[in-house]
Amino acid sequence: MSAHESEWTLRRLRAGELASPEAHRVRAHAAGCLTCGAVLKGLEENQASFEAELPFERFEAGVERALERQQRQQATRPPPRRWVPATVALAASLLVVVLAKPLLEEGPEWNRRKGGGDVAELRIGGGSGPQREARPDRPEALEPGERVMLGYKAGAHRYMAAVSVDAIGEVTALHPESGASVAVEPGAEVHWLEGSWEFTGSGAERVVLVLGDEPFAVESLVEATRRAFSAAGGEVERMAPLDVKGTQTHWVLLKP
Repeated sequence: MSAHESEWTLRRLRAGELASPEAHRVRAHAAGCLTCGAVLKGLEENQASFEAELPFERFEAGVERALERQQRQQATRPPPRRWVPATVALAASLLVVVLAKPLLEEGPEWNRRKGGGDVAELRIGGGSGPQREARPDRPEALEPGERVMLGYKAGAHRYMAAVSVDAIGEVTALHPESGASVAVEPGAEVHWLEGSWEFTGSGAERVVLVLGDEPFAVESLVEATRRAFSAAGGEVERMAPLDVKGTQTHWVLLKP
C-alpha cells in the first residue's frame, strides 16, 4: 500500500500548482485512497464554506480606511536617497483568506506551532492565482496584485505586533501602526488582523509577527528590525531573529 500524500501536496494539487504528470499521479492516488480523498474533499469544502460566510463585500468598508492610511504614510515619509530606487510603497488593501484546518501532519520540516500552542499564519491572495499559505521556512514568490493577510493564535502570550522590512531597509509597522503592542484575541481559533497589505516594488520583503508576554513599544520592534537588517549587511533573506522578547515568526516574500 502506498504512503499517504502530505496535506501540502494536496493543497498544491487543489491550487493547480503541480506539474501535469505529478498532478495526475496525486489525483489518481487521492481517488483510490480514502484518507487522502477525504483530505482533498475537506480542503475544497473549507474554501467553499469560508467564501460563503465571508464574501468579498464584507471587506469593502476596510479598503477606504486602508487607502487613507497609505496616503498618510506616504505624506510623512522622507524622500528616497538618490542612490537607491524610489521608496517602496506599502499599500494596504483587501484579501479574502482561506481557513483550512490541518488534516494530515505536514512533517517536522514545517511547523507553524510554537511553544505554548502559538500559531502564526500568512495568507496570500487577491491576484489571478489561487489563495495559498506562505511557509516560514522558505521564500514565497508573489504575483502582481497579490496581497497578504496575517493571523495568529496566541497560546499563552498576551500581546502582539507585526512589522515588515524591504530590500532598501525601510521598516513599516503593520499592526498596530504606532504606539504599543495590542492585546491578543483569546480563543482556540486563528484570529486574522483587520485588512491586508500589498507590497509593491521589487525585491524581498520580510514580514515578522511577534507574540509577547508583556506589552512592548512598536518603535522598539521597528528599531530591532533595523538592527537585524544592518547586521545582515542589508540582505533581507539573511536576517537573524530580532533581538526582542517573545515568540516571533518570519516570512520572506519575493515581490515581482
